[in-house]
Amino acid sequence: MGRVSTFADAEVIRMAKEEFIPVAGDDWYQRRKEDTEGEFFRKVADQGPRKGEGGSTRQGVYVFTADGKLLGYRNHHDADVMRGVLKQALADFKKLPEAQRAPGAIKVEDQAKVDKNYDRKPPKGGLIVNVYTRILDPDPASKGDYCQGTCDMTGGDRAAHDHLWLTEEDWKALVPLNPKKGETSSMPPKLAMRLLRFHMLDNTRGEPPSWGIKEVRSHSLKLTVTTVTAKEIVLKLDGAALLTTDADPAKAKRGYDVSILATIRYDVDKKTITAFDGVALGLHWGVGPYTGGARPGRTALGIAFALAQGDAPADRVPPQGSRYLRGYLEANRD
Repeated sequence: MGRVSTFADAEVIRMAKEEFIPVAGDDWYQRRKEDTEGEFFRKVADQGPRKGEGGSTRQGVYVFTADGKLLGYRNHHDADVMRGVLKQALADFKKLPEAQRAPGAIKVEDQAKVDKNYDRKPPKGGLIVNVYTRILDPDPASKGDYCQGTCDMTGGDRAAHDHLWLTEEDWKALVPLNPKKGETSSMPPKLAMRLLRFHMLDNTRGEPPSWGIKEVRSHSLKLTVTTVTAKEIVLKLDGAALLTTDADPAKAKRGYDVSILATIRYDVDKKTITAFDGVALGLHWGVGPYTGGARPGRTALGIAFALAQGDAPADRVPPQGSRYLRGYLEANRD
C-alpha cells in the first residue's frame, strides 16, 4: 500500500518518468532467484539496511545505477519522504564521474541464466483476466446501490489489482462443442476453484492468504448459453460461494459470502474468447497476517474482472497466488 500512495504523487510520477528508469519487481521472487537477475537484485539490496538475513524480505524502493551502486533506499508510504529520497539520490548520481554517467558507459548483458523455479510466464495459448478489488459502502443517494468505500488505513480505499490465468485447456472447456441456447453446465472444477480460492479475496490492504480448499464451504458456478450465432457464442456465468475459515460462518474469523455474474464471449471465426467480463459482490469480514486494518464487521467488497489484451508488460505480471504455480493451476486439489 505504501507504493500505491507514493506513486500516486504527481511529482514522484514526473521524476520517475523524466529523471529515472523505473523498474518494478516482486521481492518474493527476486530474493530467491538463483540467476543473473536475482544476483543483481541482492547485490543492490545488500548495500542497504535490508540484507535479507535468513531469507527475510528486502521489500522497498531502491535507487541505483546501471552497474548496481545503491544511491538511495526507503520503504515508506509518505510521498514527501520519497520525494526527498529521490532528489537526494539524483543529486548523488550527478556527483559521480562523467564516465560513469554517460549513456552507454555501462553495458548491460543479456541474462546468462534464468532460474525457471521463479520464472512465471502466462500459460502458452492461455488468457489473462484483470481482477480489480475495492471496498464498498452503501450509496446514501440510492437504495440498494454501492459507492466507493472508506477506510481508516492509508490506501485501503484504493482498488487492488491482480491477474487470473486461464490455460488453453481452461478456456476451451468453457465453450460447448455443440452449443444450444439455454443449455447449462457447471464451471470446470479447476477454474472454478482457482477463481474462488485465489481471487475472491480482500487484497486492498496487502497480500491475504488464499482460501484453503476446505474453506470453500459451498459454491454453485453455472454456465448458461445465452446467444448462438454463426459469428459468436455468448455464455453467462453466475452463481454464489461461501468462503470461511470455520465451518460455522458465525464463528469464522475471516469470510466472504459472495455472488458472481459474468459474460463470456467466444468468436467462432477466430476460435478464441474475446470477453470475460464480470463482477463479484458480497460481504467480507476479517483479516490475514498481512492485511490488517479491515473495517469492523461484515462489509461490502466488490471484485471486477475483465479480459486483458496481454500485450502490455503490466498484463504479464503473474497472479499473487501463482507463487506455488501447481497449486494455483490445480486449485481443485489439496
